[in-house]
Amino acid sequence: MKDVSRVVFFMLLSAGVTSAVQSTPNIIFILADDLGWNDVSWHNSSVVTPHLQELVDTGVLLEQNYVQPICTPTRSALLTGYYPYHLGRQRNVLVNKQPTGLTLSKRLLPERLSQLGYTTHAIGKWHLGFCDWAYVPTYRGFDTFYGFYVGGEKYFTHDSIGGYDFRDGERVAWEANGTHSTDLFADRAVEVIEEQQGKEAPFYLYLAFQNVHTPLEVPDEYLEFYPDEPDSDRQKLLGLVTAMDDAVGRVVKALHTTGLYDNTLIIFSSDNGGSLRGKGSSYPLRGNKGTLWEGGTRVPALVHGPLLENTPRVHRGLLHVTDWYSTLMAVAGAQELPDTDGFNQWEVLRTGNIPSPRHSFIYNLDESEENGIVGAIRMGRYKFLMGKEPHTEEHGPWLFDLDDDPNETTNLVETQPTLAAELELLLLAQLESLVAPDVPADDPAGDAENWGGAWSPGWCTAH
Repeated sequence: MKDVSRVVFFMLLSAGVTSAVQSTPNIIFILADDLGWNDVSWHNSSVVTPHLQELVDTGVLLEQNYVQPICTPTRSALLTGYYPYHLGRQRNVLVNKQPTGLTLSKRLLPERLSQLGYTTHAIGKWHLGFCDWAYVPTYRGFDTFYGFYVGGEKYFTHDSIGGYDFRDGERVAWEANGTHSTDLFADRAVEVIEEQQGKEAPFYLYLAFQNVHTPLEVPDEYLEFYPDEPDSDRQKLLGLVTAMDDAVGRVVKALHTTGLYDNTLIIFSSDNGGSLRGKGSSYPLRGNKGTLWEGGTRVPALVHGPLLENTPRVHRGLLHVTDWYSTLMAVAGAQELPDTDGFNQWEVLRTGNIPSPRHSFIYNLDESEENGIVGAIRMGRYKFLMGKEPHTEEHGPWLFDLDDDPNETTNLVETQPTLAAELELLLLAQLESLVAPDVPADDPAGDAENWGGAWSPGWCTAH
């Protein structure tokens, strides 16, 4: 896809490594779960997120930040730098008894950062496989892990489909039962930061909150922020947003208290658009979680830290989740960057003085007997989609001018058939590199009942 973009635009910038900082910075990547475009204060003034708003008001707001439409694919792309259709992760999320995980053929970002001298820490939701120990965070480059392996669970009891799932390292952390995950994750994040005080090695903290994924379980005090919300489930969703915001505030405060703030880069993003089932909102964007519409793939995001210049500002250049791999390696001082599907955007984000090197990307691509070819491509201001939209069962093709029509209301296929055909050919050309989806049937050997009541590794062979 990068080659396609070069052919079309003849203007992509090479991925150079910056030497802008005097010492290697710490990196904190905060990933929200199912947070929609309309679920943050800078897009919706009724949402209470003062700490995130402060990061926006003094940092860089990313207004064209794109991810995958569902969870596992986004996390796969983030940690590998590859489109999910190049990994076999394009079709669905991983489920509890599925005997597979994120391919071992790719080196994850924490592995690369470890080689550059970082200590690496994962807190929160993993959702990239756990049936073999080889798939879990502490075997994929993270020095420590505190959180859960599966895709969703209860916030207080940490129960997922009849099994417990909460780990401290590789140990089942039964003591977490009864405490809301937002508090657990914030406590551990503060501990990790405090432990870095006075140490020479920089740290990378991947903080993947459970908020605001279902089930909608929130401490009562956060409901008080939304007394006029008539929908009780939406009220709970917003309460989870504010609870997460408080946790972010604690992380930032810990950076200031330890003196680490001035040399730390903070990134915040959602993993996909708002979930209709979970009462998330991507308004006014079309669609939601699980769709290739903008509401499923364009999500709230920001970058913050004293290392950034010319702040505050709004960055409207394209940024795709695959870009963070090379971008953060450049932040870490890597002299050579791997050839992935992403671009190094560090100089763009740091200075704001040069355009984004990205002018195109693939939203997703899949092919099956049931649905045929389903996918979407962005090229400059234009977006082309083909196949079946899963929620409405509508069939494409669709063509939109996102500069003039960001909410995808006017299909231009009939008025611009030549452009539609050209974009379709570019999208179909990617089928040559499509990796077959890795979606094996559930294996009853993985049932939590077989492992003392906790979802645990040890019942499959990694591949």
